[in-house]
Amino acid sequence: MMNSALQLYAKWVTRRAPAVLLVSLLLAAIVAAGMTRLEVDLNTDQQLPADNPFVAVDRKIRKEFGGKNFIAIALVPESGSVWRRDVLQAVYDLTQDSLRLPEIIGQNLVSLFSPYVRVPVDQGGVLASDYLAREVPADDAGIAGLRQRYRSEPLFRDALVSADERAALVMLDFYDGVESTQLAAAVEQMVAKYRSPDIRIALTGEPIIQRFQATIVREQGLFFAGTVAAIVVVLYLAFGHIQGVILPAATALLSTAMAMGFMGLAGFRVNPWTGAVSLVVMTVAAGHSAQMLKRYYEEFRFLHDRTAAVVASASRIGAVMLAAGGTAACGFAALSLLGIPTLTEFGLGVASGIVAAVLLEMTFMLALRTLWPVGRSRTGEGPLSRGLGVVLAPIEFAVIRHPRAVVATFALVTALAVAVTPRLTTEFDTHAYWSERHQLGRDLRVFERHFPSTTTLTILLEGEPGSMKSPEAIGLMTGLQQAMAAEPGVGRTFSLADMLRRSFEVFVPEEAGSGLPADAALIGQLFFLAQSPAFDGYVDRTHSRAVVRGFLNRDDSGLTRRVLARLELYLRQNPPQRIQVALAGGVGPTVMALNDHTVNGKVLNLAILLAVIFGFSSILLRTALGGAYVVAPLAVALLANLGLFAGLGVAFDLTGASIAAIGVSVGADYAIYFLYRLREEFAAGGDLEAALRRTMHTSGRAILFVAVAISAGFGVYALSDFRPLAMCGYFIPVTMLVSAVAALALLPALVVLLRPRFILASAQISPEDIRIAVSA
Repeated sequence: MMNSALQLYAKWVTRRAPAVLLVSLLLAAIVAAGMTRLEVDLNTDQQLPADNPFVAVDRKIRKEFGGKNFIAIALVPESGSVWRRDVLQAVYDLTQDSLRLPEIIGQNLVSLFSPYVRVPVDQGGVLASDYLAREVPADDAGIAGLRQRYRSEPLFRDALVSADERAALVMLDFYDGVESTQLAAAVEQMVAKYRSPDIRIALTGEPIIQRFQATIVREQGLFFAGTVAAIVVVLYLAFGHIQGVILPAATALLSTAMAMGFMGLAGFRVNPWTGAVSLVVMTVAAGHSAQMLKRYYEEFRFLHDRTAAVVASASRIGAVMLAAGGTAACGFAALSLLGIPTLTEFGLGVASGIVAAVLLEMTFMLALRTLWPVGRSRTGEGPLSRGLGVVLAPIEFAVIRHPRAVVATFALVTALAVAVTPRLTTEFDTHAYWSERHQLGRDLRVFERHFPSTTTLTILLEGEPGSMKSPEAIGLMTGLQQAMAAEPGVGRTFSLADMLRRSFEVFVPEEAGSGLPADAALIGQLFFLAQSPAFDGYVDRTHSRAVVRGFLNRDDSGLTRRVLARLELYLRQNPPQRIQVALAGGVGPTVMALNDHTVNGKVLNLAILLAVIFGFSSILLRTALGGAYVVAPLAVALLANLGLFAGLGVAFDLTGASIAAIGVSVGADYAIYFLYRLREEFAAGGDLEAALRRTMHTSGRAILFVAVAISAGFGVYALSDFRPLAMCGYFIPVTMLVSAVAALALLPALVVLLRPRFILASAQISPEDIRIAVSA
């Protein structure tokens, strides 16, 4: 029924080829024009799950206390320590310049010379708050005195100057009124005049990372050009002539333009993830189009008539392409279930491109093939196609002669993969995403050596006005800090309690040995006497809210998870009475939230995707057993890939989960194409071995070709300095190879051994009868 409808449709298109060609081009141009509305937006909030409690707490903290737009500046002299006049002068000047930056949060400015870095002093029996340093000392004696003053002050030890005294830190924070990339540009312009051969300056922080992400977005254009070039080369090697290059490439380019147009019309934003839509659509669309073109050339060699060949190829493989395209599109569209705006836009963007490719293939390409003479293109075979035949020969022999050995081999590989899967981790360190070939990567290594404790974990305390001055609140802050500090990997913690405790030590040194007493009157007096602008970064003006900050040595989701577990245990054992504690904001918890939400969602996404593939395949093959046969090699390939990740120590994080989803979405096409062609060949001849050989010779080569084309397209990412993209460049080609081999070896071996009725019960149809009907 489906084939007959497609046959009638294809005949209708061929009779109106010029009109169909023009209308399809016009509609494609209208949709593609939407790409002019695309804008780059690197706001990390778009990448976070809005309903996650850690994200909600982080946004609440930022609104009151800042913290989103932290930028850290490290100054490292080429030789010696930072206790030199030129280095100290640079720190002082940077501090003064920072105070003049737009939207700076003054009370969060931290450096040796910040007016908001205060230390308690006893001035003749009166407790006061004084600058740590007001100006750069004029001589060596003054510098030595500043060094001693700093080293004797426990509040800031190893925070402003590194433990090895080889680096000095300036920490900035900004309100949300200015875009992050503009903040980064302003800071970069500010520090540029202090860079010299004698002083190295490194930068990090969310705005800095976003600025470098903007370069990744711009590089996507270069990677896309590399993908187009790689696909053109593969197409020429596969078909051996220009027509074989232009037809699939035209479909892929138009599909990509329509996908980008759809994204613009839908108001989607461009960032490092959505910027990859064009590359994904280009590779997948080129693969689908090449499958159709290869079948067209097969029919043309038999019929020697363009129009008849177009109708025959469309009617015989059109249903498969619709099913494969629908499966892949649904797989990517299912990313919207994760609730993360960036991945939703990425998934829908790719899905729209795949849908566009299918529509163009059934309109524009049918019309163009009808009008374009084949000429020298009669064979439709190039050196790559012949080479793939050589590769397929041993697989074909093993499947036909030793199917049990083939199945046993895949079972062994699957068992090994399952055995190492428990070693698979979802924890990751975002700093590792940046290669040292990149400036940001080199700067991050500087901070790892000198100031590793830059990943924030912030706890919010809330109560009635004045409650943060209570002994309960101060004791709670202290206990939370101690719980965090007990975890290896936490560099330091800080809260209002530290400032009050230090003030007590200075004011009443003879009583400070036993700690800060839980005395409400004393704490209130210390608040009054020690009050300084430094308090503003940790408690609000009504004293109803306060924050406790932890600084982790790594941006590692595993470390963040362990710290949060200690905090939760402490709160269970010491439940607050009148203070509410919200765990937790900061870089650590929000990155962990993103990763957990994405990985858990990807598991659901993969399950839904396999169910969709099963449903489409069952409908196409008219039996649930057919759907199971399609899913089987995909499940094996997925387990093999997870085992590979575990064996190589690669985290199954946001990137790894995306690679797995792409592998399943695209890999499903291989099994669908193969089984449908095998059933068709058996129906035509009635001999399973001969049908397998013909299927290997036709669809088998096409499947390997598509795998090579997609691998070549994604392979350009291996050159990226952004490691998530580089991982795609390495692992997606491996995933394509595993999926293709599973479809070409495991699937037919199962058919040979189990002889399913949905293949062998096919009606006997003469190929001549089919082609006579198509040509009529």
